[in-house]
Amino acid sequence: MEARKGILLRSYLLYAFMCIIGVIISVRVVMIQYTQGSKWKQEEAQLTTSFRTIEAVRGNIYAEDGSLLATSLPFYDVAMDVNTDYLTDEIFNSKVDSLSIAYAHLFKDKSQEEFYKMLVTARKAGERYVLIEKGISYDDLQKVKKFPLYRMGKYKGGLIIAEANKRELPFRDLAERTIGYARENIKPVGLEGAYNEYLQGVDGQGLMEKTAGGVWIPLNDQDDLQPQNGEDIISTININYQDVAESALREQLMKHHAQHGCVVLMEVKTGRVLAIANLERVDSADKYEEAYNYALGEATEPGSTFKLASLIVGIDDGYVKPTDSINLEDGTHQYYDRVMHDAENDEHGWVSVQRAFEISSNVGISKTIYKHYADQPKKFVDGLCRLGLNEPLHLIIPGEGIPSMPNPTDKTWSGTSLPWLSIGYGLTVTPLQTLTLYNAVANGGVMVRPQFVDELVKDGKVIKTFQPQIINPSICSSATLAKLRKLLEGVVLHGTASNLKNSVYQIAGKTGTAQIAKKGQYKNGADVNYQASFTGYFPANDPQYSCIVIVNSPSTDGYYGNITAGPIFREIADKVYASSIGIDPSINAEEQKPKRDPIVKSGDYKDAFYVLSKLDVPCETGSKSGPWMTASTQDSVLHITQNNPKKILSEGMIPDLHGMNAEDAIYLLENCHLRVSVKGYGSIVEQSIAPGTRFQKGETIYLRLA
Repeated sequence: MEARKGILLRSYLLYAFMCIIGVIISVRVVMIQYTQGSKWKQEEAQLTTSFRTIEAVRGNIYAEDGSLLATSLPFYDVAMDVNTDYLTDEIFNSKVDSLSIAYAHLFKDKSQEEFYKMLVTARKAGERYVLIEKGISYDDLQKVKKFPLYRMGKYKGGLIIAEANKRELPFRDLAERTIGYARENIKPVGLEGAYNEYLQGVDGQGLMEKTAGGVWIPLNDQDDLQPQNGEDIISTININYQDVAESALREQLMKHHAQHGCVVLMEVKTGRVLAIANLERVDSADKYEEAYNYALGEATEPGSTFKLASLIVGIDDGYVKPTDSINLEDGTHQYYDRVMHDAENDEHGWVSVQRAFEISSNVGISKTIYKHYADQPKKFVDGLCRLGLNEPLHLIIPGEGIPSMPNPTDKTWSGTSLPWLSIGYGLTVTPLQTLTLYNAVANGGVMVRPQFVDELVKDGKVIKTFQPQIINPSICSSATLAKLRKLLEGVVLHGTASNLKNSVYQIAGKTGTAQIAKKGQYKNGADVNYQASFTGYFPANDPQYSCIVIVNSPSTDGYYGNITAGPIFREIADKVYASSIGIDPSINAEEQKPKRDPIVKSGDYKDAFYVLSKLDVPCETGSKSGPWMTASTQDSVLHITQNNPKKILSEGMIPDLHGMNAEDAIYLLENCHLRVSVKGYGSIVEQSIAPGTRFQKGETIYLRLA
């Protein structure tokens, strides 16, 4: 009995304890619900909703003619809120099957049954975000918006769209390295990197909700801060010239099995870079890609193209004349413990400096400079620095190579430094630096900085225009300039680049063949590598374009500049010259041409009158009896007479078809059930059935055109 009482007591105590706990919980629930509810709701909202970044659309990059070089194409992730308040069970169940069929038909990565199961399962699980497909195109998105359920409206159907932009190059690898890229935590490259602050725009902020799966979906709140899209760039690149440059370069690199090469085509007066190609061999199968901007970033010993700079200094200092004589000896000359060699050259003995330059004699040029500057090497180096060859061009595109110029005060300077420096060894410059110097010679001594962008555009309006930037208004005297132009013309007319000579226009320039040092040492025999180049401008009598071509480490079919680089220059120059109408003096010459009376075919009166008025062709109009017209010329005056051939045909008679084209005549006649036989080309000059003659349906009319 006592045991039973003990058990009951413990049960009552436990029951009382549970009741007390229940009362406490109830009180706490009431407190949370009514006194602390707003606080906890706010914290919940902060955990599930947040303002997130809305990415701005990056600006486009265009070629000079408006061709698209780089653009951001929108791609979309499509998802669905299968438990949105607007989707009742009745609506969802009636449409989910047809929605699944539509998805399966469009995307084909899942069957209709798989889509159906995914959507139904997600709805039963109470999910608010079901990813349907990632990265679909704009066209596919428009199709999705027309699917069952989604036609109900923007929010009612549960469709969730997240947009992302992907950078695309419509011309693929054309000027790819110059276009470049701008990526987070990666060193910027090309125009994308240089103008990133303009292109990137300003990101916005939008209210988004975090789903159970950790995915943020937009709430399309009216307080969203919309992004400001980036500005567009109009570059200086000419897409046709770029294509020519890359094709010509690739062909020669493959022919000579070269390691890499580059081409830059520039407008002489402005420095606008019209084409820039950089190709590098990526495997043994002669596959070439744009992997590095060699034209801008690679500073190497230029070799013989540098001889122009040496003579600019020598001539402008008053020490050297192109008519001076210099002894080439046997093609070799010893400077202290080193022997200077000429390349394969049969000319020895005494020649003029002009001739030494034309045949690219190392001995001749080095002896000329050494004679006047051996006791004052600093003056020679200072002269080179006046040309800006010791400083980078300070281009806005990142990655410019840093030039190096030796100085007589350096510990490494020796008795052989000056002669080798005079022929392009012991210093480094980029291809763009070399081209900028040659361009200055072509531009009357005015050195301009290479320019890659013409304009910045926002919403179709030009907001900034880039003007040519002058680096040096005069690199030398006009007298020196005239001699330099003659030197460069002689190289093509009589020297190492005579294979570039043609009868249509004249090229001026200089070949270069530089031995490439490996770890500071120059190899001999089969281990020798060369850099072949040609730098020049055209047409020589009125320079419009300058160009440099570099071919690095050619291994087959020769390595000299005229053989490997010269043909690339010539192909580019030929096609540019042929496409530039204003460059040909024979086209520019004003000639008195005999006036010709305009030839106007019979046809629609309104169309003809509109064209004639736009062309400012005077004419006299006769009777106005219909929408058609015929034209004739008397005493150099154009007379137009209106008529109505349709009306004449409807009356069963043949109209006057003279002067009409075949298309219009056939249209009119066959609509009246006549058979038409046409012979010749042009306008109708004869018709087998005379005007005004009655015709029978099915009758054949013969027309002769001339």
